[in-house]
Amino acid sequence: MGERHGRMLARLAEWGMSLAERLHDQALAAETPAEAAEAALAFQRVSRSVRQSLALEAKLARDAHLREAADRAQADQKREQRRREVYRAAVSLVWNEVDPSEDEFPDWDLAAATAAEALSQEEGFLARPMPELLDQIREALGLDELEAEEASGDAAPGAEPAGEPAPQDASRAPPPGWAPADDPALAGLSPNARISARRGWPPSPCDEGWDDFFEARRDTG
Repeated sequence: MGERHGRMLARLAEWGMSLAERLHDQALAAETPAEAAEAALAFQRVSRSVRQSLALEAKLARDAHLREAADRAQADQKREQRRREVYRAAVSLVWNEVDPSEDEFPDWDLAAATAAEALSQEEGFLARPMPELLDQIREALGLDELEAEEASGDAAPGAEPAGEPAPQDASRAPPPGWAPADDPALAGLSPNARISARRGWPPSPCDEGWDDFFEARRDTG
């Protein structure tokens, strides 16, 4: 619409200039003062119309420029917001899948920011889905290779082979005769007797005495 209006105003200005030139010549060639005055008045009116056409044409061009600038600013804002979202997702991707140390992946955050910035400059960036963008960042950062190295292991010398349980620390092992709390053999025993049985101690008459004492205290409040 704006381009069409601009073309029409340009044509009106050209026609007005052509008419103004003829009126100018008529005013100069007039043989009587009345003819000269009439041509001069017509020239003024046409000249005013030409000036208005030129002013409107300039306004249309200025408005179009302002609209384009506003559209670019809005697009840049959306692009920057999307770039930040991609960067945050890339950071989460690195930490969740690789968990890098500074030795094996130095400056990983800078690499993620650089990859997100490069993607934001590509055509169609705003329309691309997040998984597709993250796949491209994964490839750019070489995360698959790092993940494969971690999985295959860089195992330290002397490490226990996979699948074999590590020997239990003897100092933390339960004493001989210790029974688990859910051992069926402990069912029906009093609390004190259950403790003694779990520890492998022989039953003691004191166990029942202490139980009666605590029961009485509980009943009396």
